[in-house]
Amino acid sequence: MYIGIDLGTSAVKIVLVNQDQVVVASMDRPFATDRPKPGWAEQNPGVWFEMVAAGLDELASKNGNQMAQVSSIGLSGQMHGAVLLDKYDAPVRPAILWNDSRSAAEAFELNQKYPELIETAGVRAMPGFTGPKLLWLSRNEPDTFTSASYLLFPKDYLRLQLCGERSTDVSDAAGSWLLDQRNRSWSNKSIMACAAERLTLPEVFESAQPTGTLDPILAKKWALPHGVIIAAGAGDVASGCVGVGAVDDQHGLISLGTSAQVVVSSGTFQPQTENLVHTFCHALPDRWFNMAALLNGTSVLDALSRWTGGTKVGSMITNVEKRFDRPGRLLALPYLSGERTPHNDSEIRGAIVGLRHSSTTEDITLAFLESIAFSLADGLAALEVGDNRPAKMALIGGGSKSAFLSGLIASILNIQIVKHTGAELGPALGAARLARLALTGENFSEVVTPLPIQRVFEPNANLHQQYGPRLKEFQRLYKALRDDFGSDSV
Repeated sequence: MYIGIDLGTSAVKIVLVNQDQVVVASMDRPFATDRPKPGWAEQNPGVWFEMVAAGLDELASKNGNQMAQVSSIGLSGQMHGAVLLDKYDAPVRPAILWNDSRSAAEAFELNQKYPELIETAGVRAMPGFTGPKLLWLSRNEPDTFTSASYLLFPKDYLRLQLCGERSTDVSDAAGSWLLDQRNRSWSNKSIMACAAERLTLPEVFESAQPTGTLDPILAKKWALPHGVIIAAGAGDVASGCVGVGAVDDQHGLISLGTSAQVVVSSGTFQPQTENLVHTFCHALPDRWFNMAALLNGTSVLDALSRWTGGTKVGSMITNVEKRFDRPGRLLALPYLSGERTPHNDSEIRGAIVGLRHSSTTEDITLAFLESIAFSLADGLAALEVGDNRPAKMALIGGGSKSAFLSGLIASILNIQIVKHTGAELGPALGAARLARLALTGENFSEVVTPLPIQRVFEPNANLHQQYGPRLKEFQRLYKALRDDFGSDSV
């Protein structure tokens, strides 16, 4: 038996997987994000581990026999976060998250002063990355920054609590702007540029390597055997690819959760920095992935739910589906947290145009559903070089639960969308697979296989043709509004 733990932005998900790669139990625990100032996004690392502990308590109480057979644990998690610890391993401040935009000026400065580091890091510096955050902290919170001794990434804070080791993996380290992607090791030049030279960074492992063993006290608490291995694990994107088996260049991945990513794997390191594509180390040795990173996924629908009185997102989508027969009349921008690919714009915000007295909640909901799909289309276009277009895309994350949204994405992108069984648990499943590999040393091809297909969504040619002009209008709307938002916009 293997456990996969995925530390997301809004919840932790834990799966218990057997030898046949079947999920025998799962659970999730939600938590909130603090936004103390416009553009800021922070979380208390202690809350992460509280939620993990509560989840494992639940699994132990309901699945004691299976827990007693667990041999390894894998970790997955939100990328780019900055977790700073003092010499006693206590956080010196809340963690700064991937969707925090306070370091926009530092990111711009890094690109201007160190253009040679852009290809080394696999992407232009952006405010969401760890390195620019560290540079901002060194200038704006110097006392706090000086009190820090160690840097960790979110999932690796869990590792520290589980086994006492300060380690990370290549795919999570890849999202920091501190890693030499080609050589899969820390870049001293990037570390110096980001004012991080006095911090001790975690040791970097390949994702399927063991990094320690579970604390015996915790093992006893959760009815786990002695000597349970903790695998290095992976960032959520790479882990999601491993989870559904989309690890070659013909099987792309769309991860649609709080944020969204469009991913295609590669056996070579070929950065596409001019397209604002992220080229990062993969969870499998000698592999990388090219990613269009979108800051706004299902969080847009969660916000819309709040704005319209708390109607559940699922019900909102169902109401749209009942009336849908053509593209909507309203046009929306989903950029509530700014955007990375293809804009690298931390100041743009969401918008909706075309409202009239007759507009309904369903009209507004459809506009934002379409805007999510349009931004995914922009992301896929940024990844395509020549004929480099995958034959199909696996869809994972919470957004994969909606058949209507899945079909809409297929038609707007004009590509086959495949939903695998357990797709909403993709990163947690990937973590469990990496846990197994860390224990057994099996060949990757024997474990990282595609999950069973639950449903295939083929593009509707008529809808794709109708949406062509709307996608262009969406792109023009961004250009028209991008200069009208200031850094104090929220």
